[in-house]
Amino acid sequence: MKPKFSIFLLAIVLLFSCQNDDGDTQSIDQVLRLYMRSSTTGQDLLNPKIEGSYSTPVLLDLLGERDLQSISGYSFLKDADTVVYLEYVAGAVRLKIDSLSDDTEQTYYSKFIIRLPKTVNTLVVNDDDTIKIEYKNSPSLFQISKLWYNDELKFTKVPGQPNTVKIVK
Repeated sequence: MKPKFSIFLLAIVLLFSCQNDDGDTQSIDQVLRLYMRSSTTGQDLLNPKIEGSYSTPVLLDLLGERDLQSISGYSFLKDADTVVYLEYVAGAVRLKIDSLSDDTEQTYYSKFIIRLPKTVNTLVVNDDDTIKIEYKNSPSLFQISKLWYNDELKFTKVPGQPNTVKIVK
């Protein structure tokens, strides 16, 4: 009977030793919604069912082991108004930006191409635009902090707000 009690006591000690001391968890806020519309017509450029829109955009990593490696962590969804947007969760390589600050807050970035194919007079023409996303990481929060589209800052995080970027082309 003593060995069973010892095993039970050992199991309880191990269970309590595995708990997080401070009980903190890290919140993750990295889902990006990217909308695109035409500057001339205002039409949704990510809806392939609309004539003049892009057919099947793809994301290609610029920081991967190989240039232009496909990224798989995105999908095309429709919002409540049936406007198509690209939802990017993850998939591109993230590199740490060197900083002089301590290790409690780190900055990472991803850089990739969004290849936008469009049919013009029966020929498929690709527009290659670049997206750079900067992330902030602390013990309590990992989040998108900034986004550049073709080297132009288009998004800066506002606490509590969704990561929504609207591009006019």
